[in-house]
Amino acid sequence: ATIDYFLANIVFPKEMREFPHKLSASGWDIGKKKALPTTGFSGTNDSRTVLPLQVDQLDLPAQKHTNALVLDYLLRDGHGVESIPAPSGAHVSTSDAERLLDMVTKLEPPARVILDVGAQILELSNVEVAKRWLALSDSSVQAVVFFDQLDELSVINRKGRVEVLQTSAFASRIDVCLVFLDESHTRGTDLRLPETYRAAVTLGAGLTKDRLTQACMRMRKLGKGQTVVFCVPAEIEAKISLCTSKPTGSRIEISDILHWAISETWTDMRRSMPPWAAQGVRFVHQNALWEQARDDGRTTLSQQQAKEFLEDEAQSLEARYRPSSDLAAPSLFASAEENLKRIEQRCRDFESLSFNSTTLQEEQERELSPEIEQERQIQKPASARARKHGLHPDVVRFVATGVPPANSQAWQPAFATLSNTTAARCMIDLKRMSEGSNQDLLVTMDFARTVDTSSTGPSSHTDSYQRPVQRILTSIRDGAVINMVVISPFEAEELYSRIQTSKKVALHLYNPRCNSGFRSLDRLDFYTIPHQPAPIIHPRLVAQLNLFSGQLYINNYEDFQHICAYLGLATEAAAEGWEVAADGFILRDDQGRVGGAGSRLTKSPVKFLQTLMGIRRDGEGFSKTHMGALLEGRLLQAEDFEE
Repeated sequence: ATIDYFLANIVFPKEMREFPHKLSASGWDIGKKKALPTTGFSGTNDSRTVLPLQVDQLDLPAQKHTNALVLDYLLRDGHGVESIPAPSGAHVSTSDAERLLDMVTKLEPPARVILDVGAQILELSNVEVAKRWLALSDSSVQAVVFFDQLDELSVINRKGRVEVLQTSAFASRIDVCLVFLDESHTRGTDLRLPETYRAAVTLGAGLTKDRLTQACMRMRKLGKGQTVVFCVPAEIEAKISLCTSKPTGSRIEISDILHWAISETWTDMRRSMPPWAAQGVRFVHQNALWEQARDDGRTTLSQQQAKEFLEDEAQSLEARYRPSSDLAAPSLFASAEENLKRIEQRCRDFESLSFNSTTLQEEQERELSPEIEQERQIQKPASARARKHGLHPDVVRFVATGVPPANSQAWQPAFATLSNTTAARCMIDLKRMSEGSNQDLLVTMDFARTVDTSSTGPSSHTDSYQRPVQRILTSIRDGAVINMVVISPFEAEELYSRIQTSKKVALHLYNPRCNSGFRSLDRLDFYTIPHQPAPIIHPRLVAQLNLFSGQLYINNYEDFQHICAYLGLATEAAAEGWEVAADGFILRDDQGRVGGAGSRLTKSPVKFLQTLMGIRRDGEGFSKTHMGALLEGRLLQAEDFEE
C-alpha cells in the first residue's frame, strides 16, 4: 500500500510528468554562423572540446602560456596540503563546516581566505560562515568579506552589522578582513588582496583542473607573494591515492592534486560527450529543415514543416522500465553529412560511441522545479473621497502679473506639501527643505490636495494619492526664471487660454527622467506655451524640481554637486577636519558647519528622500540609478554621467 501510494501521488503525477513532443534548442543555435560574428569569452580553454563545431577557440599567441604558467605558480615553494580531520571523539557531532573552519584558524602560516571550490561547506549559509569564522579569529581581524544571498559582495563586522563592501569603511581596509568565497563565486570574482595573504582551497568530488585553477587565481598575486594551502577531505585523499597509484595513507603532494584534477577533467569531458553529440545531431537536423524552408532569401514554414522540428518525448512504461542490454544504440551518425562525421570522430576520440540511447538523447531523470500557481493581487489604495477642484484667485493673478502675492494661501513650498506622507516621518522639519526666497519651488494647493483626508481617517497617509509633476508655470525676467509653480491638470485646463496670451508667465510640460536613455526635461525646453527660448533656471530650483518629482538620473557632475550642496551631502572623501556620516551627510565641515556651506539642513535628508523616491516609483527599486548611488552614500565621479 505504501508503494502504491508513493507511485500514485509522487512518482506518476510529478516525476513522470511529460509531454507527447518537445521542441529543443541548445548552445549550438547561439553559436551558429550569422551575418555578424558572435563573440564569447572564457578565462580558460579546457572546455573547447564541447563548443559547437561552428565556434572556434581563439588562442592568442601572447596567452598560450597561461595554462602552464598557473600550474607553474602552484608547483612553486610556499604552497601546502593539509588533511581535513575526520569526525572523532568529542568532535564526532560537529559538522564538516565547523571542522574546516577550526582547521583553517589553526593553520601556520595563517590562512586569510577560504576558497570553497570543493563545496565542502553545505550546512551553513555564507553569512553564518562569516560569523563563525570571525568568532574563531583573533582580535586583529575586524570583518569578513562574503557574498550575500543577492550575490552582492558584502562585509560583516564584529558587531554583526552587514553592509555592501563597496560603500563600507572596509573597502579601503581589506587588510583587516578575512575573505570567504563559496563555490559559485570562486570564478569571476576580482578582489585586490594584500601580497601576504594565504588562501585555503577546498577539494571536492568531480573537481576539474579548470575550476581548481580558476579558484586559485582569485589570488591575483599567486606566485608573487600570495600562496595557497589545499584542504583535502578523507574521501578525496583516497581518490587521489588511487589515481596516482600511491599507497593509501601516504602524503599527498600538490603535483598529485593536479594529476587527479586533470584526470577528473578527462572524465568530465567524456561524460559531456553524449549530450554534446545529441545537441549537435539535433542542430544539424533542424538546420536542414530551415534550409528546406528558405526560398529566394525568404523563409516560409508550413504547419507540416513546423511539426518536423518536434521530437518524441513521452515513453511507455515498458520502454522506460524494461531491462535493457548494454549493446550500443543504433548509430545516429549514419549519414554523409560533414558535421555528423566530425561529431562521430570526436566521440571516438573520447571513447564515447558505445553508450545507450537514453544517455545519448537526454538524461531522463529530471530535476523539476515545483509548480507554483501564482495569482497576482494588486493592493489598491483605500477608497477615498476626491477633493473638489478649485482655482484660487491668486493663481489667476500670478498668470496676469507674473508676481506671486506674498503670504498667499494658494500655494506652499513643494516639500511642505508632503507632510501627510510616510516620507515626512523621516524628516524633523520639512520647512528646512525650503530656501525661504524666490528660489523655492512652489506647489498649488489644488495640486497638493487630491483627496479629502477626513474620509481616509486621521492616521492615514497620502502616499498613494500623490500627483505626478507634469505642468509647471514660470515667470521670467530678462530670460531667467524668477518663480516656478507646479500646477494641477485642472488648473492648466482652466488657465490655458489666459496663459496663451500672457506676457508674464509660461506653461511648461515636464516629466522626471527615470530612464537613462531619455533626455532630461528639467531645462523646461520640451514644450512651452507661449513659445519662447529656453529660460535660465537657478540650479537650486532645478535641484528642488528633480528631487520633488522623483527624477532618478542626473545630467552631469555639475548638477550632482548642486544637489549635494542643497542636501548637505559630501561629494568627495572627507578631508582633514571634516566629519561625514555613513550616508554622506556632512556632520561638520572644516569651519564647524552642519550640512556644509550651501545647505540649511541640520539633519540628514537621506531617509526622507529614499522614502519619497519609493513613493514616486510605486515601490520599485532604484539603487542602480544616479539617485540610488547618491542616497546610498556612494561618491560619484564626472565619468559616471553621460552628457
